[in-house]
Amino acid sequence: MSTNRAPTLILLLASLLAGALSACGDGATEPEGPPVKLACTAADPLCTEALPLAQGRWLAVYRTHSLATGDGAVKHAVVVVHGADRNGDTYFVTMVEALRAAGALPGTLVVAPDFKTAEDSPLPGELYWSSEGWKHGNLSAEPDPLVRISSFAAVDTLLRVLADRSRFPRLETIVVTGHSAGGQFTHRYAGASPVAERQRGLPVRFVVANPSAYLWLGPERPFEDGFVRPDTATCPTWNGWPYGLANRNTYARRVDDAGIRRQLSTRDVRILLGDADTLTANLDTSCAANLQGRRRYDRGRALVRFMDRYFPGHAHRESTVPGVGHTSLGMYNSAEGMAALTVW
Repeated sequence: MSTNRAPTLILLLASLLAGALSACGDGATEPEGPPVKLACTAADPLCTEALPLAQGRWLAVYRTHSLATGDGAVKHAVVVVHGADRNGDTYFVTMVEALRAAGALPGTLVVAPDFKTAEDSPLPGELYWSSEGWKHGNLSAEPDPLVRISSFAAVDTLLRVLADRSRFPRLETIVVTGHSAGGQFTHRYAGASPVAERQRGLPVRFVVANPSAYLWLGPERPFEDGFVRPDTATCPTWNGWPYGLANRNTYARRVDDAGIRRQLSTRDVRILLGDADTLTANLDTSCAANLQGRRRYDRGRALVRFMDRYFPGHAHRESTVPGVGHTSLGMYNSAEGMAALTVW
């Protein structure tokens, strides 16, 4: 885990009060457009901001442009969710450099939430989750029930900020994406969030890269060339949240079964699969995950075949990234990854 990822308390509190930090300075001004601001692209405290989630409670994010004050030149936003190492700084830089290499960074706001656990030494007022709970949209781990907030609700708040026309008047598109554990987060969030529709006319896309497991909308699981209902005696948790719709958590219960099926089957979801992601390192090997397939690549292909069979007309789109394994750098820098992020 990165050692420089925790922002300082002074800078974060300053971001709450004053908005943008000094790393995003004004540049040249176009005669007929808003001021062009330099993107803040370093993985250090100067590029962090405290996203308010409740009175006195906040989430640290890395971002290229201020969320508090906004930016009239931003046209696209990419929210990238880190993996199991909770290394938001690394994912922030990876996304920034991938977009820069593709010539897509100008006019694009990159935001990387930093979902911490207790072992990450959160600052006063900073929300934190269990090591598995943030992936599932669970409530934060603070003992006071009045300020426990779902990690999914945190992204809901972020989307509302992005859709605020007083801050980002020219924003045209929003992408929520994640690789590995961040991909699990993204797929579940796409199904469970009641607010991740079009935000004031803004299309929202979900780019899911190489997750260990997916949210399945029905009880069937892949078997040989078809699908069967598994034996519940050997794996009683096979269809429970976050693998299926049973026994959902507090956040996911806000939408009924039919609503989650409608949301996940109709939203713009891009499944990015590295065809070399066939190893077992950090793979979810629970019985519920194993019922989705042998490896990440197999599980992604099985999920799309399931959607084809049981949800005809669904909006999931599968793209295979040739020769790439379990690496966010390789996935996001690929032609397929960049197309999912930037081509509308």
